[in-house]
Amino acid sequence: MVCASFYLIYLMCDMWVIPGAAKPSDLPLLYQPSHWAPSLASATTTTSPPSSSYSHRQERAGRDEVAALLTLLTLDLPQPNLYLLHDQSFLGAEEVLGGFQQASGRPVTVLRLFQGHDSQGHDSQGHDDLSLLQEALTLPQTHSGFKHFLVLCSLKHTLSVFQYVREKQLESPRLWWLVVVVEPEAPDTLQHQLWEGSLVTLAVRTTPTTYTLMTSRVAASSGLPRLEAIGTWEVGPGGPRGHLTEPLLPDPNTLYGNMGGRQLVVSANADWPFFGLKPLPGGGVQPDSGIDIQIMNTLGQFLNFTYRVVSPADGQWGGPLPDGSVSGLIGQVARRESHLAICELTITANRETVVDFTTPYYLETVTLVSRAPAEKSRAFAVFSTFTTEVWVCILASTVAVGPLVSVVGRVVALYTERPPHRQLPEYSFHVFRSLVSQGNLLRPSNWPHRLLFFCWYLFCFYIYALYSGTLTAVLASPTYEKPIDGLVDLPKAAAEGYTIGTTSDSSLEFIFKEATEGIYKQVWQLFNHKDRSKSFFRSPEQGFAKILVEKIVVVNAQLNSEVRAAQHGRESYHMARNTFYPQAYGIACNKGSPFLPKFNQMLRRITEAGLIMRWKEQEISKISGRSPSRRGLSSDRGPSAITMKHLQAAFFVLLLGLVVGLLMLGAEAALSMLWLPKTLHQEAHPSQAWFPHQW
Repeated sequence: MVCASFYLIYLMCDMWVIPGAAKPSDLPLLYQPSHWAPSLASATTTTSPPSSSYSHRQERAGRDEVAALLTLLTLDLPQPNLYLLHDQSFLGAEEVLGGFQQASGRPVTVLRLFQGHDSQGHDSQGHDDLSLLQEALTLPQTHSGFKHFLVLCSLKHTLSVFQYVREKQLESPRLWWLVVVVEPEAPDTLQHQLWEGSLVTLAVRTTPTTYTLMTSRVAASSGLPRLEAIGTWEVGPGGPRGHLTEPLLPDPNTLYGNMGGRQLVVSANADWPFFGLKPLPGGGVQPDSGIDIQIMNTLGQFLNFTYRVVSPADGQWGGPLPDGSVSGLIGQVARRESHLAICELTITANRETVVDFTTPYYLETVTLVSRAPAEKSRAFAVFSTFTTEVWVCILASTVAVGPLVSVVGRVVALYTERPPHRQLPEYSFHVFRSLVSQGNLLRPSNWPHRLLFFCWYLFCFYIYALYSGTLTAVLASPTYEKPIDGLVDLPKAAAEGYTIGTTSDSSLEFIFKEATEGIYKQVWQLFNHKDRSKSFFRSPEQGFAKILVEKIVVVNAQLNSEVRAAQHGRESYHMARNTFYPQAYGIACNKGSPFLPKFNQMLRRITEAGLIMRWKEQEISKISGRSPSRRGLSSDRGPSAITMKHLQAAFFVLLLGLVVGLLMLGAEAALSMLWLPKTLHQEAHPSQAWFPHQW
């Protein structure tokens, strides 16, 4: 039986590696392993002592078939990943493989996974916990081909292997199982342990000299995996002979190049412009429009499948949670409630632990969205033309030039022996008057005064020109509050009463939550963790609605933000100039999904053809004809007329002058009422005056 099993494995691999074995008519019907591997057989059989017994000859023949099998497996693979899983059904496998590796120089990994006793009664060194199998399945490949696992175990142990792979979600579309069993009930029992992504070639014994050859297929109607017979293999007087109708190891891309019209289940949330959904009367949803819908329609058209859409109850994008559960869209795919999820899904390392992602089909960054900065009040526009430092310097210059000119006049009077032409108050007034009025002109009679006033007039003209031009610009063009343009602005915004928010259980929450240092960690502390409903919402739409009614900064993807801002009125929102966190969107598939390679191939063609950007423009054009503003603004309007809003600063200064004048009037009246009685008393009684009469 052991010998026949290895003849069968040899047959299976021979049909796979020989070029041109894709058609059944090209498959060889008669195989004579001893004709093509005599040297290797002689090299490996020397490891066993010669014996004339039939059992020893049978064991040697079985070892010869294993050596021949490994030679065939490595014919077309420069760096193969080959693994042999076996229990005690075959003795001496390690010696055979050791001889093969020494003769060929190609490694083969042997995994003895189950404890037991060898033929001499000694304890074996296998492992019931299958930890070695997990290491082999998760080990990175050294080439771009398949990992091949030859399983030579009893049905019980074979089922244990597939149960373990299923529980640990270790299946992969680049993994192929070659299984030989002798129990006739093996197909019915084994196919219940398979996932759709399980690629299995099975040989099951039906008679002492006959094996039925089967491969895994997926029913187009139900999508469930099953084992289908594709031929037989029998040992007769003339040697082993195989009869096949299909290749034993077909190309998965060929299998899933035409999916036979089957229906896939797709998880998605309402997230236009990527995946728009329409609610159905019965409570379900159907696709409406969006970039991701265009992708699914294109894939379905070329790969011949249809799909129906389901949405998670929590309405989240989701991912693995600390308690071990998986939420949102990712949870539906991880629990195999759907075949895939596509809905602006960001590829993250955390999500890849429970699902498999396709190659990215769209790249973008993240931005901060807040309420549009409010226009600043123009009540103090007359003072906003210069900074405080400039105003202080102008004031100091005006106060100092008057006394300086007066001192120069007195010095000139000393050496000309003429009295000063003007006094200090008059000089100071004319200095101030020259600053605010260009028509003021003094005609000094001496050159020192002329030079001083020439410099002062030039200074006043320069200040006047700058002030009037800047004031006109300030009145004509409104100024706004400083916007929130990056992550570094968020701490100040939070101190001013802004709430920081994002979509709950999304990749955006994850990048801040998992940060251990830096600006991401600082921003995570700014979220409202006491009342999560204020900082975390189910969809970006809820966040954009909050922006219009409260002070909140929403962290959201760039394209999604642009579209939603255009829908609600672009002038009502401000998007930060500094974006961050470049992210890639992909399709989340079941672990080990067999159509993942075909999806990757199609997505590369779609992106290289520029279809993603074309579909993006089509979706955005659907809102381009809408009114750009809810405030009645129009981009083609010219300069507006001067209104009271523009001149409020002038009236404010006038009102300020009236108020100051009234205050001065009241102060003078109070002083006169306080000092008038004393003055009258001093005039009536000069001898009792406190000060001289001249005062």
